[in-house]
Amino acid sequence: MSWFPLICLLGFAISTPLVLRQGTSILRRFGKIALQGAIWLLVWSLFTPPALLPVESEAQLKATSAADVNRQFSAAQIQSADTLQIPGDGLLRDGLRDLPPVRLQPGETSPQPGWQVQWTREINLGEPLRLQVALDDGQQLPAKLVLEDPFGSDAGSALLSTENRELILQAWPKLAGNWLYRVRIETEGSPARIETLPVTVRDPQSPHVLVWLARPGFESAALARWLRQSGTPTQVVTQLAPEIQRSETFNNQSPIKNNLLDSAHPIDLVILDSRLWSQFTAAQRKQLEKLATNKSLLWLVDDDSSPAFVSYATSRGMPLEKSVASAVAYAEPAADTEIPALQLTGLRPVQVHDGDAAISAGEQVIYWARVQPQSSIGFVFFRNSYRWQTAGNAREFAQLWKQLFDHQLALRGEHTGVAVSTELPRAGERIGLCSEGFAENPPQLRRAAETGSGIQQPVALGGAPAANNEHGRCYSFWPQQSGWYQLAESDFGFYVHGIDAWPEWRAAIERREIRLMASARLGPQVADDGARAPLPRYWIALALLAALVLSWWRERSSLR
Repeated sequence: MSWFPLICLLGFAISTPLVLRQGTSILRRFGKIALQGAIWLLVWSLFTPPALLPVESEAQLKATSAADVNRQFSAAQIQSADTLQIPGDGLLRDGLRDLPPVRLQPGETSPQPGWQVQWTREINLGEPLRLQVALDDGQQLPAKLVLEDPFGSDAGSALLSTENRELILQAWPKLAGNWLYRVRIETEGSPARIETLPVTVRDPQSPHVLVWLARPGFESAALARWLRQSGTPTQVVTQLAPEIQRSETFNNQSPIKNNLLDSAHPIDLVILDSRLWSQFTAAQRKQLEKLATNKSLLWLVDDDSSPAFVSYATSRGMPLEKSVASAVAYAEPAADTEIPALQLTGLRPVQVHDGDAAISAGEQVIYWARVQPQSSIGFVFFRNSYRWQTAGNAREFAQLWKQLFDHQLALRGEHTGVAVSTELPRAGERIGLCSEGFAENPPQLRRAAETGSGIQQPVALGGAPAANNEHGRCYSFWPQQSGWYQLAESDFGFYVHGIDAWPEWRAAIERREIRLMASARLGPQVADDGARAPLPRYWIALALLAALVLSWWRERSSLR
């Protein structure tokens, strides 16, 4: 209604000359002009009421769960409220999302101290379990935290207080499996309580390696020696002649006698000499194509590589080009001694793309790989790292090849990862699981439940679709009991805590979540003393009526 202010201004402009023409005193004429201005201003305000009244509406949410909001407040109260004030520490993120879409105001927090709790939930056997507890906010009475192993023995203890706001405890698991470590919390004047610390301990798995060489050499001998000494199950095959091979196995690797490139063999990493390409039959090259889809394939690139091998690399989307063979200085970041230079071959990558794995020495690439969800293919461009062993740099030799193997086997033996979106999974609350490997049908979540006979029976839980995120497709689950849960047809498992577990940790999470949600809703709330509500129209109408009556009375008296 942008035309209405123009009408009001036009009416005031017309009435002003009429008032000025009246033969009255200057003071009376200015009084009439002011009255006419007030009348037209009130007419304007009647259609667009000015915001002059202070805002007094604020609903205070005294419930402890989002489900109580609709029972405490009517829809009209919630809609007219400026803020919802949540007393205490607040709610978790799911509860906050279910609140009405109004600004949130964190209330006064409880005296409960807030803790940040972190530990390594999945470790390999031989690695330490490391627990870190930090006082986030609040006043903390001196509390002694004792880390107990699953068999009840103390593994370590430390004191947490307002003065000593952080502690670290360690334990060394002795057996693989799902274990429940415990934290005993002792505070003066209160009985000791126990909190659960679930840990999954896995057996360290060495990759099964097949090395197929075109001929014997110092580099291949050094690599085989390192694989043997590192305990890696390995088979080394050396092509002595077109129909003659020498084979050796070590570290309990079952020998493969025929059809070495069959993808059905239990091999994780296949290391091939690039000079073998010209000796491969058409059937073997077809096997290589299949091998590259579900195994890790590593090529030891040689100067004598055939043009057909270069064409093969191009067909895999990793083109190579000829270059001048040179020597480069390379040292591991941890190396503290000078080591011999690496001699590079006469081939190099045309271009290393974003996301590719690569190891460089200066501007030269000495290793290049492309790792995909279930496979990887890589190229080694150096040929004399064996000199590191003979020069007394065996540790640096092992670090270089381990780094290379870590890139090649980044996804070995693993399904697509599963992310738990809930920081503190507790019984009766929503738990989100996300993975790129999830299909349209929700996965089954199983819990090991004890029957009266003590036999473990799997109890399946169905999931509900949730909003996808950077981890992939997501599903929500509502486990009603504490314990270990595992995804069906997967080795992924996690532990669900009891509803009363870790109150200090829960308090810190709730305080953090409500601060974030309060800032996210309509931006951060700032003190605004100038916030006003519009005047009621009936007030403006009464004022307009009074001004018109006053104008009529003044005109009537002047006519007399």
